[in-house]
Amino acid sequence: MESIITNARIVTGTTIVKGTLKVVDGKIAEIMETDEIVEDAIDFGGDYLLPGLIDVHTDHLEKQIMPRAGVFWNKVNAIRTQDAVLAAGGITTVFDSLIVGAVGNPDRRKILPMMIEGLKDARKAALLKVDHFLHLRCDTREVDIVDLLKPYLDEPTLRYVTIMDDGPLRDPNRYRKLEKRKGVSEEVIESEIAAAPNGPDLASENRSKIVALCKQHGIEFSSHDDTTAAHIAEGQGFGMTISEFPITMESAVAARAANMTTIIGGPNIVAGRSHIGNVSGIELAKDGLVDVICSDYIPSSILYAIWRLAGEDNCIELPAAVAMGSKRPAELFGLKDRGELAVGRRADLLRVTEVDGAPIVRNVWVEGGLAL
Repeated sequence: MESIITNARIVTGTTIVKGTLKVVDGKIAEIMETDEIVEDAIDFGGDYLLPGLIDVHTDHLEKQIMPRAGVFWNKVNAIRTQDAVLAAGGITTVFDSLIVGAVGNPDRRKILPMMIEGLKDARKAALLKVDHFLHLRCDTREVDIVDLLKPYLDEPTLRYVTIMDDGPLRDPNRYRKLEKRKGVSEEVIESEIAAAPNGPDLASENRSKIVALCKQHGIEFSSHDDTTAAHIAEGQGFGMTISEFPITMESAVAARAANMTTIIGGPNIVAGRSHIGNVSGIELAKDGLVDVICSDYIPSSILYAIWRLAGEDNCIELPAAVAMGSKRPAELFGLKDRGELAVGRRADLLRVTEVDGAPIVRNVWVEGGLAL
């Protein structure tokens, strides 16, 4: 099957060219720089042609399957809705980021198997437009986290494990902030912080076990919410090469010095600040400390973040910004067949127009097939 897109602003890995792109059997066959408008082709009318975005961290599925506390939605319906939302955000490959263990939140334990089963059922029924992989986020403070994780380590779509520790031993100040947002009293928080050094360091013990399991199964793993240079050094000691969401300038600088890849959330960049007071993604980008942009909790935020970096804040050129949401994550996780508009790559394509300066996805193609 052959299709042709013409009169487009084609964003390659290095530049923007006006021209025509040909797709044959789901792959990019030719890119031509030309002012000529090909007859009987898909006329973009000057809209942007981008590679499909690759989102390596989004917990948005949890909101679809549990839209309110204690409310559980049909698993396949939730997956199907999530898939459509992702496509509308320009995401053609996603790592659904699912929590494993959640101290103090039993509902989140319940939804993990629901989400994984729902993804399998939706895939079997050919309901998915977007290419879905698994990303498991492990709460190391959970007593039985290792037993909760083990059943999923052989899932064929599992590509990534994040090792999380929001406890008082690792970062008391962050713990205060997070617990206050949950409505916990200051008295209780300070009591827990004071008691932590005298109790078992469950998180450290579990971290070591999870790292060993990931290495055994050949699964990429990373730290999460690093605050200090010491946290980065600790991650290096475990063999980590990714720092997901460094939350201070200190940790981001240390991650760069350690040649670690940094992943930053799109909402932080779009808003110009973190919603909980962490370091601004814009400031990190200006200092060259952002490698990959993920959507975190708003699927449309990767594309918006790209536009903000390349436009309003003029931190970097558009092709380099686009690469943060496509080529860079593809390289990071070994997805060599996608992530860039280049001959031979998968035809995962976006038609993007601007409305009042904001990027809006008009159409999406996955392996050359229209998905939106």
